[in-house]
Amino acid sequence: MNQKEYTIAVLDDHNLIAEAIESMLQKSEKYLFIKGFSNSKQLSSFLEADHVVQIVLLDIHLNGEDGIKVCKELSINYPEVRCIMLTSLTQQSLVLEAIKNGAKGYLPKNVGYEELITAFDTVVNGQLYLHKDLTFGPVEGKVNNEYVPKLTRRENEVLKLIMEEFTTSEISQKLCISINTVETHRASLLSKTGSKNVVGLIKFTLEKGLLSS
Repeated sequence: MNQKEYTIAVLDDHNLIAEAIESMLQKSEKYLFIKGFSNSKQLSSFLEADHVVQIVLLDIHLNGEDGIKVCKELSINYPEVRCIMLTSLTQQSLVLEAIKNGAKGYLPKNVGYEELITAFDTVVNGQLYLHKDLTFGPVEGKVNNEYVPKLTRRENEVLKLIMEEFTTSEISQKLCISINTVETHRASLLSKTGSKNVVGLIKFTLEKGLLSS
């Protein structure tokens, strides 16, 4: 068997979560589960010992710790590590806060194998992954025919570049803002338009003529 390309760790104070992810990844040829941690201090010690971790799945509510704050610290101290929130909490405010603080993905704890792999593939390619059933926008993600959202100046700039097929990194460079800020604006655009992904965002933009208004 070929050596697996990416290593996965889990930060959750319930051991069953790490065990479940380890079991799911046994059949993956690309992603290798390496360890589960119950607190951020254990994970940081592991990383400081030069162990390679490319993706960390972490909960928002940890025992005595705020998972979003931990995500921010990991993103600053270990920028090579991609953090994906794995949580039962799916409120829009928490999703946006997590992205703002460095999260590259957001998944519910009942995620299946196929979507887990899709999320991994997405974030290692430098893109943001949000679970398909996350509720964004008015009326559970559905937008009525008359609804036209009001975008900020920066959201308009980001949307224009998305429509021109620029990557998150390229948008970051063009607008002189961080990648995390670009992803926050992207998530806000998805929220305001009730779109589940960039394809839906582009379709909505064209149908509503957002950039011509």
